[in-house]
Amino acid sequence: MRKHPLARCEECPFQYEPFVPTQNPHPAARLAVIGEAPGAYEAARGIPFTGPSGRLLDQVLKHHGYDRSKIMVTNVCLCRPENNDDPPKAAVAACKPRLDAEIAEAGLDSIIAVGGTAASALINPKRKISNLRVCKAKPYIEDDRINVVATWHPAYCLRAPDAFPSFVSDLGKLKANNNVHWTEPNYRSFEDGGVILQAIDRLATVAGPLVIDIECGVEKDISYVHPDQYNLLCVGISYAQGKAVVFGGSGLHESKVQIALRDLLKNRRIIAHNGKFDLAGLYPILGPLELWFDTMLASYCLDERPGLHSLEKLSIEHLGSPDWKGDIQKYLLRGGKDYSNIPKPVLYKYNAIDTCNTRSLWEIFSAKMGPGSRELAEHTFLVKASNALMNLERAGIKFDSDYSEDLGKEFEKELFDLELEISRITGKNLNPRSPQQVTRYLAENGVIVTTTEADVLEQLLEREVGVSDFIKKLLLHRRRTKLYGTYVKGFRKRLHHDKIYTTYTLHGTTSGRLASKNPNMQNIVRDKRIKHQFTVEDDSHIFVHADYKQAEGRVITTLAHDEYLRSIFLDETRDIFDELCNDIYGVGKWVKENRVSMKSIFYGNAYGRGVNAIALELQQQGSSITLEETRTLMREFNNLISSVITWQASVKHKVLSGDDLTTPFGRKRSFWLITEQNKSEVLNEALSFLPQSIASDICLSALTELQPRLQGLATTRLSIHDAIIFECRKTDAEEVESIAREEMVASGLRFTDYVPFAIDVSTGKRWSEL
Repeated sequence: MRKHPLARCEECPFQYEPFVPTQNPHPAARLAVIGEAPGAYEAARGIPFTGPSGRLLDQVLKHHGYDRSKIMVTNVCLCRPENNDDPPKAAVAACKPRLDAEIAEAGLDSIIAVGGTAASALINPKRKISNLRVCKAKPYIEDDRINVVATWHPAYCLRAPDAFPSFVSDLGKLKANNNVHWTEPNYRSFEDGGVILQAIDRLATVAGPLVIDIECGVEKDISYVHPDQYNLLCVGISYAQGKAVVFGGSGLHESKVQIALRDLLKNRRIIAHNGKFDLAGLYPILGPLELWFDTMLASYCLDERPGLHSLEKLSIEHLGSPDWKGDIQKYLLRGGKDYSNIPKPVLYKYNAIDTCNTRSLWEIFSAKMGPGSRELAEHTFLVKASNALMNLERAGIKFDSDYSEDLGKEFEKELFDLELEISRITGKNLNPRSPQQVTRYLAENGVIVTTTEADVLEQLLEREVGVSDFIKKLLLHRRRTKLYGTYVKGFRKRLHHDKIYTTYTLHGTTSGRLASKNPNMQNIVRDKRIKHQFTVEDDSHIFVHADYKQAEGRVITTLAHDEYLRSIFLDETRDIFDELCNDIYGVGKWVKENRVSMKSIFYGNAYGRGVNAIALELQQQGSSITLEETRTLMREFNNLISSVITWQASVKHKVLSGDDLTTPFGRKRSFWLITEQNKSEVLNEALSFLPQSIASDICLSALTELQPRLQGLATTRLSIHDAIIFECRKTDAEEVESIAREEMVASGLRFTDYVPFAIDVSTGKRWSEL
């Protein structure tokens, strides 16, 4: 039996599930909100968009002046999926004739498509919601006169509050007077060397900054190759609004052209989007250039939420630009990496649009970042750091392939022995990499699980004695497999000239910390065998590792003005964790395990972690501490640092009052949607943001100052959170250490003179020795 006369319910996998009909199918406002499928609240009440997500939708509609009673509210699928899963294509197709008819009969002017399924059904089935919500493409519905705006589902906003501002602004697009009219740029492309030289001469007469963008054989957002491997195809330069030139072909690689281009750019203010990539790509032919303004970083300074800062999304959102990147997709190989397959006229036009859109974004963002503003201060700092990180990324760090090969064999033997042990325990040839075989074995032993994720298996260890030996070996096998796959085989795949090169991102986290990717060198495990793969370039060289001691603790002490912690940090002969152990356990009455406990409590308390979480962490590290013992230690610790507790309360109050958190470096963190469900998580993130961000930026500030001072004396190899690793000649190590200490201490002093920022220095020929 059909629940709606036009729906093909007999073809739908949800034909026996609860049915929730369209609300107000003939709206006076000629507006519809179309979601994905009913949830539990909707199924219980028989009304779409009720419960928490419905209340959030109603509030935002009211904010924009819409009356829900005059709006059509429905879903792509009218029946609730089992387990609240996303509706499959069969369910969407079965309900589509009903949806098309309701849209036509309602005489709609506009539709708000909330969630990925609705956006795919109504706009474009081949693109993700993250792109569709900024896309102005022709709607994927019969009547293309209807304005369709895609946005996040309110239920998703409740789970991921950073999406909420976009949800609010997206609904506002229905009433916005969009006076932005994108115009295709006026550009010329040149491949002849002599003509390019003439164009460069003319550019030299143009006043003001120049916008640059390169196109090469790799995609800047996903590649991890070294700039020497970029295969430079063309360079675009925008010299005025809507105007650009593109240099490509063999002429770009003539020495006279490169000299002239270098002379032009080295004395000009350079604007780019993700300029660290572009300038690194130009380095092999032009040498070092300095970035002046970065529209990607400016976007991050104005809105720190992740996933919003690509040139494509910003251009569509702010400029009304078409999706010009879609024009090149058909020429690219799978994975979207090889731009050399794009015909030159198409590539040059694409490059010109890149540069002109970047210039337009620069004009918009620079106007928003007025003199003396927080945003301008942050952007200035990040651009300076970007120039320094560019050099660090180009340097890389030497990788010992021979040792890595031997280490791989060692891991393979460990894994083989573990598999033999698992076979002995289970009495069968069980493949530990197969979730199906693991699930089956556990079921045979009376343990039913729906997933074999690590946290589930770790919980089983506490109560399932009969399979505990198996689970312990299985988890150990997984850890060894992860180490081998990620940090041995994975590193080898990324080798270039016997070095590993990482990419640092200044805009990749809301925590304000520097991030690293391809590979991530900031979160490498403590296993010394892994770090032993990294070594100095020459036997006459040595690493100098300069590390801030308890940097985040010193930041917290300063922000809280805690005199107890300050008294310890002021005396370099005293160790914070030894002192805490003495004051809580008694002088000379503590053991190493107690120090570990105090360290977990110190940082756990700083970031709002509860007693249960800290106790569990310590127990997983092998501690015998109980929950009650942890609670007692926490209480005694809090009594010692009363000013920190007061400061934490003030941070929580500020966040709950709707205020932003900002740092002296201009970093900002906003918390857009706080509910009872996410409040605890939000407050923990708020407590960690200031110390983590400030400590990271103190180190980053030191790095930017150290690079010119150490030029010709040492090479910066890595920046790891609160530490920097340099490589130099052994004979220069003492001087490098002295300069590093001086500059890193000075960087801390620029933040505060309340406590000193002490530095630990170690040396060695391998990373594992530091």
